[in-house]
Amino acid sequence: MLRYVCISDLHAGAPTSLLMNLPEGGAIGPPEPSPVTHSFVDVVSALLGVQDKPQLILLGDVLDLQFSDRTHAYHNAQGFLTRLQKSGCFADKVIATAGNHDHALWTDARLALDVAGMSSNGVTYRNATPAFREAPNARSRMLDALVKDAGFGDVDLRYPNIGFEKDGRAVLLHHGHFFEEGYLLISTLRDIFSNGDRAELTVADIAGENAGWIDFFWSTIGDAGLSSDASDLYQNLLTSTGFRKLSAQVAEIVSAELGEKLPLAGDLRVQEVLRIASRVLLDATVGKYRDTERFAVIESLTTKGRDGFASFMGGPIRRQIMDELGHVPDDLTVIFGHTHKPFSERMKVSGFDVPLKVYNTGGWVLNDPRLDTKEGAAMVLIDDDLNVVALRLFMTPQAGIVPLAYLEVLSEPRASMQAFVKDLQARKATPDMQRILSDFAETVRVAYVDRQAMLLDLTAQGVSS
Repeated sequence: MLRYVCISDLHAGAPTSLLMNLPEGGAIGPPEPSPVTHSFVDVVSALLGVQDKPQLILLGDVLDLQFSDRTHAYHNAQGFLTRLQKSGCFADKVIATAGNHDHALWTDARLALDVAGMSSNGVTYRNATPAFREAPNARSRMLDALVKDAGFGDVDLRYPNIGFEKDGRAVLLHHGHFFEEGYLLISTLRDIFSNGDRAELTVADIAGENAGWIDFFWSTIGDAGLSSDASDLYQNLLTSTGFRKLSAQVAEIVSAELGEKLPLAGDLRVQEVLRIASRVLLDATVGKYRDTERFAVIESLTTKGRDGFASFMGGPIRRQIMDELGHVPDDLTVIFGHTHKPFSERMKVSGFDVPLKVYNTGGWVLNDPRLDTKEGAAMVLIDDDLNVVALRLFMTPQAGIVPLAYLEVLSEPRASMQAFVKDLQARKATPDMQRILSDFAETVRVAYVDRQAMLLDLTAQGVSS
């Protein structure tokens, strides 16, 4: 029986999210569900039916809070989740974690847990929740309201990992941001200042040390007032021309703001030094952001990404598994998103005797004006026995065509796994399902082409301005 359905990286609120409506002119449209949302729900309804009622797992970056208007993000996500809830396919309770772009959801819940601990003289400063053991009642006001406004009943929020274990088999879910060095900046600096790596760094250490950094740059920088136009900010990050424009804009803002507060405020040389320093800092931070896994669009996972995955899995996550389960499971599947490039493969990691089965859920947003990339999205399906199969929902158009959704299976000889795959193949093979998948692929193709046109148009505007 199907137990969980996992998706991630909807980026609701982002102008290039496939869930956003784009009216004529390329601006953000009304919050009603987009054509991709409607078509996806048709796929879900036909594939899942209403018998199993699996729990929906939201694996982070459901909301895009970095540069997007929170109201747009909230109502767009609400429209998507409402359509899923009304399909009748899912259980009442949702499971969720935060990603880097909606990390503020976890910060809200973490602070509430801290206050509860302080007022009862209990434990303080909870930087992470258990993955496999019973988690504390972590409540994010925004996430709670979003889930309930969509018609679901409750949400089980965990951070940064979610885990399930049964009969020596386990599934570990993580958004994926801690596989990249940019999100470990504060921990890296602490290592430098302490004259070496801290060998026993835990998941909670990493989550706590880097929380403020992630909140500032990836989850709340939209509050800084750099621009009221989210479309322009995204264009600035997604293209080289736009990035130069953003760099000059930020340099002027910093020079004007700080120049008035420093000695020799009227000295033009001071203002010029501030402008230069600002552009250098932006290139070292935002420029590095443009060089992350998300923007390496031609590889499913870069060499640096693989090294980061192995380091985090073999160190902090392995220690968390040992602490909570008392042993390393013989059969471990890892599910993550974040990169927006779905894939499935077995990966050997030091500290695990058997290669890990790895599935990536991809993302629902166009990161680059080019198409024909590795970008796309998958929906990961988990049954009662913790067998895992991915449905590759879509990719960017390949030679102008979005391939039909297909199953990805890291094959297993177990009878329960074979039965799970056979059942999904039978559901997918019906004529009605094939027609629905074909309609979905065409809807996605149109959405990608429209967003490509928007990005190219914004780039042209940046060149001429």
